Amino acid sequence: MNEFYNVFFYFTIYAFFGWCLEVVYQAVEHGKFINRGFLNGPYCPIYGFGAIIVIGALEPLKSDPVILFVGSVILTSALELITGFLLEKIFHLQWWDYSDEKFNIGGYICLKFSLLWGVACLIAVRIIHPAIEAFVAAIPHKLGWVLICMISVDFISDTVVTVLAIANYRKHIILLTENSRQLRSLSDHIGEKLYDTVEEVRRRKAEYDELTAKKRKELEEFRRKHIAALEKKGFNIRRIQNSFPKLKLAEKLNFKDKKN
Repeated sequence: MNEFYNVFFYFTIYAFFGWCLEVVYQAVEHGKFINRGFLNGPYCPIYGFGAIIVIGALEPLKSDPVILFVGSVILTSALELITGFLLEKIFHLQWWDYSDEKFNIGGYICLKFSLLWGVACLIAVRIIHPAIEAFVAAIPHKLGWVLICMISVDFISDTVVTVLAIANYRKHIILLTENSRQLRSLSDHIGEKLYDTVEEVRRRKAEYDELTAKKRKELEEFRRKHIAALEKKGFNIRRIQNSFPKLKLAEKLNFKDKKN
């Protein structure tokens, strides 16, 4: 029972420290407050689990900093990899992505942060944890159990609310994605129709231009033959033709009518 008591407080404290670390990191990187915790409350459970695993497995080896560092890198990387993979499979959402970092595995872990976790665990196990052990030991036992009950109720309720919120969020994302897909489909359909219309206009214009060129050629040929025929009619017809070039056909008909 005392083991559970201590582990519970270690988990809670390190989860809170992890949340603080995330807030500070995001503030430095983005210049604003960002609640990076999976839950709504001021705690990141993955830090709590990581601390418990590292302390339980490596505290007996804390006298050797190399083993402690390497072991911490391996354990924390494995935890982050498994957690990221499971969260993505369960909620179908990617909670963090190291794809832009060098030497990453599936975007779940990367060398840079694995080394940072190793350094953090080295400091935590050798320097911070002894102070936390003393702090937990100093908490009155009855008060400690009251705190455990209160924190547990808050943690469980927060988890339930968060999971439901994530489920609704996922439905919302799916709905937005479907709406976006439909809008994209509609946009593509309109664009294709517009393209087809433009292509039809261009095709008809090309046909019109071809037909116009053909008619012009025919008219030019007719004009040439007509001029040749008029030139055989004598001086007066040629004169009128020269005087009224736009009335060539009309003048020809008039002359025929006069002749008939």
